[in-house]
Amino acid sequence: MKRLRPLLLLLPLTGCLQKPPHPAIRYTVGAPYQADGIWRYPRAEFSYDATGIAAVYSGRHARFTADGERYSPEAFAAAHPTLQLPAIARITNLENGWQIVLRINDRGPADPARILAVTPRVASLLGFSPGGTARVRVQVLPGPSQALALSLPGGPTLAVSLAPIRRVAVSALPPLPGAYSAEGPAHSARPSPEAAQTAPPPGPAPGTLSEVAPAPDELWVRTGLFTSQRYAALQAASLGRFGAAMAPRYGSGALQVEVRVGPFATISEADAMLKEVLRAGVPGARLVAE
Repeated sequence: MKRLRPLLLLLPLTGCLQKPPHPAIRYTVGAPYQADGIWRYPRAEFSYDATGIAAVYSGRHARFTADGERYSPEAFAAAHPTLQLPAIARITNLENGWQIVLRINDRGPADPARILAVTPRVASLLGFSPGGTARVRVQVLPGPSQALALSLPGGPTLAVSLAPIRRVAVSALPPLPGAYSAEGPAHSARPSPEAAQTAPPPGPAPGTLSEVAPAPDELWVRTGLFTSQRYAALQAASLGRFGAAMAPRYGSGALQVEVRVGPFATISEADAMLKEVLRAGVPGARLVAE
């Protein structure tokens, strides 16, 4: 019996060495990280709207996504290098006009030439090419994404003022000349139950399919987007051997100057040029479909 005693003492410890259960789904942005030699800087962008090349998840995947969801190749889900997780987004295949709403819940892809990685099911529904790629537009849906962020642990919270509370006197003001006036109870800032029931839904749920007119735009390598024409000209000059040129672009209501190389007829040609530009010391360069 003395020889068995050490074994018996070790048995209770085996339960302590088991892996903990998977973390709960949580809102996350994350710290900067390096992938394929390129630094990525995650940030929350609830009005994100960009074009590029999407790919299909390749190789083995971890059991859980970056926000704690269980990974499934059949899920309406995708990975993005920098967006907040999770986010609700509409993905459009620009080559055939097919759209799907999904959850962006993971980090990736590592390839700087790809803007998104989707599950095999999403790729099938969107009609990706046999090579597993497509020219896509990625649009984060602000309402559903913000509502999702506020409902999850780790999500953004409203700032609360700690100013001293004072009693406020309320009195009715006379109506403006010519303004409509009606007798009735004072209006409340909180919507009534009836109004809440008739409010429009926050947006389409993941898995919603739709179709628009195809828009197979040209492929470019965007090397920079500037608010100053001077700095745009300096970058274009430094990349003159690649044929870089400036082009006006409107963004956020202001005129910006884009420096780009192209256009390219095929994804492989655009990929090759992107690698050259990255090697030239422009880490922010990426593919766009415009």
